[in-house]
Amino acid sequence: MPSDATAAAEALRAGDMTQAEQLAREAVECGGDLACRLVLAQALAWQGRGRDAEAVLADVDVGTSSEADVMAVALPRAANRFWMLNEPERATAYLSSIRNRVVEPAARATIDALSATFAMNAGNPLRALEIAAGVLAAPEAPDVAVAWAASTSTLCSARTGSLDQVEAFAERAVAAEHPGLLRYTIGLGQLTTQIMACRLDDAEQTVARLAGLAQQAPGRAIADVLSAYVLMAAGDDDAAAHLLGTAAPTLDRTGYSWGPLSWSLLATALARCGDLTEAAKTLSRAERRHGTKSALFAPELGLARAWRLAAGNDHHGAVAAARQAAKMAERSGQAAVAVRAWYDAVRLGDPRAARPLDRLATDVQCRYAALAAECAHAAAGGDAGALAEATSRFAALGMAG
Repeated sequence: MPSDATAAAEALRAGDMTQAEQLAREAVECGGDLACRLVLAQALAWQGRGRDAEAVLADVDVGTSSEADVMAVALPRAANRFWMLNEPERATAYLSSIRNRVVEPAARATIDALSATFAMNAGNPLRALEIAAGVLAAPEAPDVAVAWAASTSTLCSARTGSLDQVEAFAERAVAAEHPGLLRYTIGLGQLTTQIMACRLDDAEQTVARLAGLAQQAPGRAIADVLSAYVLMAAGDDDAAAHLLGTAAPTLDRTGYSWGPLSWSLLATALARCGDLTEAAKTLSRAERRHGTKSALFAPELGLARAWRLAAGNDHHGAVAAARQAAKMAERSGQAAVAVRAWYDAVRLGDPRAARPLDRLATDVQCRYAALAAECAHAAAGGDAGALAEATSRFAALGMAG
């Protein structure tokens, strides 16, 4: 690979998409090979320029190519279709057709790793974990497959409530050679785990580390979403809204599932701040952007609806929407997310959240679940003093109560 292309690949791994694009384009214009074109396509795709990336990849004829070249083109093309072109079903079918074409175990493991990532984003984290486990158990799986599978397992384990497995998956993902933006998937899994443990100091350190690595868009915007996620857990919705107000429009210009998530979080933060008009506008944007590729975050969208209704003094509707979000999380296997959703229902005035929180707390064994169940029992008993005492335990840990 020419020096420009090598430098472009290094910039890509570091998450500097602008530099990666510039160097890769120079290499292609100087007659660079397939590797140069692939770096250019990925740099374009990760900036949200899916059509430009597809044009670069469409110029590559893999009809008589080696299996290695088929894989080299197929993987970024499938990812680009899933996220940037918003064609998840077409991307999944395309990836399946490529898997039927290749025979090398390493190639199949890599395809399976990307399939696991697709399953996660499409809202099936349990299936994603199952596919990823096969990849991580395969000795022939290359580093990129391990990175995808382990980062997917990190976030899925956190959201499904297998909190004790998160750090091991995160360490394996970080140890693998992986594209720069996967660090934010890993980070969200770690942050979810730290929040469920009510360890906000650790969460703030994780956010600071990720922010320090994010010098360019879209990494900078994703890091701001993660910062806002922690701020909201601490009850600082105003500061979170400030960050998300810039991050959400930036990510909206890309195809990442971070975009719909950022709009949902922003709608929630604005509603909690009492800005009903902006919350309603933002919620509408979140609903329009949400789809299969961001189905993992459907519970967050449901909670945004609940808080928007509460801001409009529709308390009955707010409780109903929070319950629906919690049940949605449970149906998709996201037990840890369900715990937080049921506790939001308690905060919104639900007197009947104790039973589901008791049930979930037996599987999601963490401080947050235990405190949420305690608050729910106090609310169910109608004892304002007991509820104030229970919620003060969250406040003592720096958490929104």
